[in-house]
Amino acid sequence: MTTSPDTVTLQHGTTVRRARLIAAHGPDPNYREPGGAPLPPAEGFSTCLAGEQKCQTGLPRDYAFKKHKLFPNEGGPAIIEIQVPSWIVDLLLADSLSADSARGGEYRFEPESGLNELLAEWPSLTKRVILL
Repeated sequence: MTTSPDTVTLQHGTTVRRARLIAAHGPDPNYREPGGAPLPPAEGFSTCLAGEQKCQTGLPRDYAFKKHKLFPNEGGPAIIEIQVPSWIVDLLLADSLSADSARGGEYRFEPESGLNELLAEWPSLTKRVILL
């Protein structure tokens, strides 16, 4: 994937099924993990810089394998890689809590810090699913 100076390449580790759904429709802040106990909705979308050595949730590759172990019927581990316009990342970095997370390696989009803008631009973003 070619990076432009006006974009930031971000990655999200998950399963193949989820990566394809996210690629097609964008991240769902209302998404709930399947399972026994009712879990809270995702509320946001966590990513790491592509090629980053450190992220609070681990490398996207490692996180994808953890998700695959938890949900073995979802097609295996995968990464969704997204070219996000710099101006959207700047909105995230303007929020002090989100900026603190980004310094730790996690770029988490939430409604008050870039998620709505990310979703609005989603259809035009360059994205790919990397099967692991």
